Amino acid sequence: MARPFEPRKILKQISNPLLHAFFDEREQLSDVPWDELSEHKIEPVFGAWQALPECDRLEVQVLLRDIYELADHRGLAVLAEEILWRCPERGDEFKEQHSKADKAMWVYLHVRGAFDEAALFARADALAAGRHWKRRNNLPRIPLDVDDDMLAALAGALTAFYGPMQMRGRHCKVVHYHRHGAADYFFAYLDDYPDKHLVFDGDADQPSVRADRYAFENVFVYNADDGSLEVFAQGGKKVWEPLQSAFCKAVLGEDIDPADPLRPSFKLDHVLTPDFPLPTDPADGVEDARITRIRLVPPGSGGYVEIKANPKGHRNDIFRKLERWIRSENVNLDDTRVASASFSLKFAHDGPGRQPTLSFDVSAPNSSNLKSKPDEHRAVGERCLKRWGVVDDEG
Repeated sequence: MARPFEPRKILKQISNPLLHAFFDEREQLSDVPWDELSEHKIEPVFGAWQALPECDRLEVQVLLRDIYELADHRGLAVLAEEILWRCPERGDEFKEQHSKADKAMWVYLHVRGAFDEAALFARADALAAGRHWKRRNNLPRIPLDVDDDMLAALAGALTAFYGPMQMRGRHCKVVHYHRHGAADYFFAYLDDYPDKHLVFDGDADQPSVRADRYAFENVFVYNADDGSLEVFAQGGKKVWEPLQSAFCKAVLGEDIDPADPLRPSFKLDHVLTPDFPLPTDPADGVEDARITRIRLVPPGSGGYVEIKANPKGHRNDIFRKLERWIRSENVNLDDTRVASASFSLKFAHDGPGRQPTLSFDVSAPNSSNLKSKPDEHRAVGERCLKRWGVVDDEG
């Protein structure tokens, strides 16, 4: 998971009535004096939970970990999306819950299907958080009608790749999820190499060695609107290029060639234009947009130069620093490439708390970490990249 799990912390963040309902549904902790507990006094609850038989104790821990992972902006966005789709009439009840953890627990208790879907998605987002996805465009723009046969075909294609190539991934389970913004997500879980580790089994006070096969994950994101595909998978080009081909054959029914290196998904050289404008749509509520970092590859150089803006400076501070570097090094900017850039958006904010922001990186020709950002901000970032000419969707 993306954040360390703290049992006492999540118990304190959930209101006593919801905790009571949670354990009451499981027919547990009936001896806890719920009516006498002050809010957030959780030691009697924690102690009673730890006194449960191990099987029951671990089941509760797994559920509380999922609630903990969903109790942030990314998780709540997915929960809200699920509720609006499944039971929009209960949206006001969801909004009335006071804390993020209360909202997640309420969904678990009252809209279990939404909770299960969102927990799956939170785990997938946590997997990819902060990492770069490999993107390609120029694919057929085919609206998908996903069924079990399609999922089985993709699972078969992945096992056919990983088995001979890496001697793992003999079994695969693929789960499909249609996410806000017309994108279809496919989560593939494959069995990894067996490994041995020390465990405390049952109530034993001594560890024993146990061999298990964990699962590793691939994530595919296909957008029929622009014919793009993004892949998250461990490994370099020799892994993600065959995976792109396997996905397109199984899901789109198309044989594709490797991505043309002359047709990048992202292009960045044009952002070197002095004071390059970053226009935004007023409907997106962006108050400020700026470039905070540029990595340059000067002509005839085997290395790179990285320029960073003062985060508290003017929005065009990056260009003032760029101009000083050009003068000092006498560089021909026309022959200088931009290998990567970081962008920052600030959103209009009138309420309490910090002003919402979005920071993300883009690298030419086909890498970005935008897909790992919260839904409502990710969609804005994707629209901005198209508006700024960074996304190449021609063809």
